[in-house]
Amino acid sequence: MKKLIFGLGLLLSGVIGFVGWCIAVVQTVGPGGTVFACFFGSEWIVLAVFAIMAIVGLRISIMEVKRD
Repeated sequence: MKKLIFGLGLLLSGVIGFVGWCIAVVQTVGPGGTVFACFFGSEWIVLAVFAIMAIVGLRISIMEVKRD
C-alpha cells in the first residue's frame, strides 16, 4: 500500500510539474508561435525529468495494483 501511494504521488507530481513548466514557458513568449517552438535546450531537459517521473510513478502504481 505504501508503494501504491508513493507511485500515485510520483505520478501526480510529474504531471503537475510537466504541465506547470509548459504553461510557464508558453506564457513568456508573444502570440503567434507554436507551443513546442517556445522550448529551447534546457527546457526539454526539465520536461524530460517530469515526464520520466510521471512514467515511473505510473509504472509503480500499476505494479502495486496488480500485486494486490
